[in-house]
Amino acid sequence: MIRSIIAIIASCFLSSACSFPTKKDSLEAGIDKPAENIENSPAMIPSNDGIIRLSVINGKGKIAIQKKKKQVIYVEFESKGYKKITALLYSTDSLANIRFSQITLPDGSMDGPFDRSLSYGIPSDGICKLSIHENMMAGDPWGGIMEVEVSLTK
Repeated sequence: MIRSIIAIIASCFLSSACSFPTKKDSLEAGIDKPAENIENSPAMIPSNDGIIRLSVINGKGKIAIQKKKKQVIYVEFESKGYKKITALLYSTDSLANIRFSQITLPDGSMDGPFDRSLSYGIPSDGICKLSIHENMMAGDPWGGIMEVEVSLTK
């Protein structure tokens, strides 16, 4: 009887542990980070042309940015031999009208628009650029603090 109860309890723990979202699940679902994590980060203010240079170390880079309403932000970084980019965009406001509007690859090719997450192949080494802007077809212009997280893989 006790073995049966222990087996049932163990089964319940295992099934509930498997149902918690992982970081990958959060990426696919577009779940935002808690606002307090972003608000406590020092935010970069883009240059007049909206460019932010992101340092990518060991394939990882993250930066908090102060965006004005209707401002286009360009996050630039070097691909350095990496072949795939995964990027996430978080904001203090889960309803903020922002997204990755375009990716520009080192060979000059472009694609987009995307949502608050993207995964894309990088065909050659060089400068990659992520454009971040409001969706002009939905919602109001948005300004505030956002965070961009980039992961590069070989």
